[in-house]
Amino acid sequence: MAARPLFLVPMAPLLVLVLLSRVPLAAPASFLEPLEDLFPKSGTANATTTSAPAPPANASSSSAAKPPGPAPSAAAPPPPDPAKKKEKDEKGKQQQQQQEKALDDAAREWGRANGVVSPTNFTGSYKGMARDFVNAHNVVRARYGVPPLTWDKKVARHARRWATAIRRNCKLQHSGNKYGESIFLSQKTWNATAKDAVAFWCTEEAIYDKVTGNCTGGKPFADCGHFAILVSKGYQRVGCARVECVHGGVFVSCNYAA
Repeated sequence: MAARPLFLVPMAPLLVLVLLSRVPLAAPASFLEPLEDLFPKSGTANATTTSAPAPPANASSSSAAKPPGPAPSAAAPPPPDPAKKKEKDEKGKQQQQQQEKALDDAAREWGRANGVVSPTNFTGSYKGMARDFVNAHNVVRARYGVPPLTWDKKVARHARRWATAIRRNCKLQHSGNKYGESIFLSQKTWNATAKDAVAFWCTEEAIYDKVTGNCTGGKPFADCGHFAILVSKGYQRVGCARVECVHGGVFVSCNYAA
C-alpha cells in the first residue's frame, strides 16, 4: 500500500500525539484533564446527566418519595379583569334578554292567531305568586301534621331556569336536578295559576297511603308522587316558577329542599 501523504493527516490527533510524547510518565492528573476535551467519552457526546440525591438514612418510605422541596410551578394566571368580567356578564345578560324577547314575540304571534292573551305580559310571574305557592302547599301539609314550607329564592331560581329553558316547546319533563320536583302543564290558555298547579297535584291524594308514603293498590309511585312530595316531612323549603308556553299553556315547576 502506498504511503499516506503527510499533508492529509488530521492535525488535531497529530498535535495530541506530539503533546503526549512530551508528557512525563508521572505527570499529574490535572495536567492531563484539559486533553480529555479532545476525546469525548463514547456515548456521552452532547449529553448531560444529573444524579438524584440519595434520601436520608433515617427517612421513612413515605417521606423518601417526597421531593426535597416544592416543585417549581408555572406563573400564576393574572387576576381577572373586573372590567372584562363585567363586560362578559353584560353581554350574557343581553343575549338572554334577546332570546326571551324572541320567545315573547313568537308567543304574541301565536296568541293573536288563537285569541289568547297573556295575563302577565309573558313575564310568567304575578304579584303574590310566591305566597300563593307556599300557602297552597301549607294548607294541605297542616292536615297531615307536617311542618310548613318556607320560600327559598335559590331553589326558585333553579326552577325558573328550567321552566324558561323548556318554554319554547313545553313538555311534562323533569329537570333531573338534585331537588325534589313536581311539574304541571296546562293547555291552550295562559291563565293557570300557582293554586291551579297545587290543586292538580292534590288530586293524587285519593290514592296516597299516609302510613307507607306510597300509592295504594300497588300503583306506581309516579301516580301519587306529586302529592307525596307535597306532604313530605323531608322537605322544609320550596321554590317554584311559572312560564307561559310559546304555543299556549302554562308550565310550572316546584322544587323542594331539606
